[in-house]
Amino acid sequence: MKTIICNSVQSFWDMADNELLHGQHVHCVFPVTEPLRNFILNYQIKYNIEKISFSSLFNSVG
Repeated sequence: MKTIICNSVQSFWDMADNELLHGQHVHCVFPVTEPLRNFILNYQIKYNIEKISFSSLFNSVG
């Protein structure tokens, strides 16, 4: 199974709205807040996305 990389929240919504994420694994590499992360995960069923993961690079505090 290939993984679709989303570089921005806009690219995620564009691909999801055009049904390009149907049955795919999706990895988001843009910064997300916990509410945005939860919001995106809630749409996993609506868009029939197999798996959604998020980069942890932006979550570290330095």
